Amino acid sequence: MFVPDHNPLDISPSAGEKDRTAQFRMTLRCDWCEKESLYLRLVKITLTPAPGGGRPEYETLAVTQLWPERTPRELAPEAPPVIREVFAEGALAEAAGAFRLAGIGYRATVEQIVIDKGASGSALKQRILALSGMGVSQDIVDAFHEARFVVNDAAHDALSYSAEEIADIAELINEAVLVLYVQPAQRARMAAQRAARRSAARQTNSG
Repeated sequence: MFVPDHNPLDISPSAGEKDRTAQFRMTLRCDWCEKESLYLRLVKITLTPAPGGGRPEYETLAVTQLWPERTPRELAPEAPPVIREVFAEGALAEAAGAFRLAGIGYRATVEQIVIDKGASGSALKQRILALSGMGVSQDIVDAFHEARFVVNDAAHDALSYSAEEIADIAELINEAVLVLYVQPAQRARMAAQRAARRSAARQTNSG
């Protein structure tokens, strides 16, 4: 990705000419497909004292995708409906920039997965740990713990996470669904196809 266009839209008045905020219209172009996306970048500008004048330092506060409109994430259709529905609610919050709510939705998705897999325990932490004894890989167990940590921080300590951090949690859940639901469904379909071919061959030979 590269930035063919990055222009300021407005700069807020500042007290004492030290800190101010600015909005930039930013265009990103993909090197591979050459398609462009339009973003609004909110920046905090701090003037650092220096000989000959202040030197501005820029801190990105938020980046909002304006075009094309963001499409909320979806889980694969092989996942149980309730898991897909809960994940979709978290994805809607993520797409709207409500990252604390998105984290809570993704934690609820993890909880629905461990319930569906029959993991036992009095709390989510124990149920996630129980997955290890049910043949679930340690990578998935670690990913579910990471989702749990993020939401505990957001819900109980009011910590905020960046768009990239919440997106990473969503991707971890998506990868877990691939292993737990999509791949087993694919193997079952291929096994059914092989069984059908064997059955058809026996009928042909017996005829």
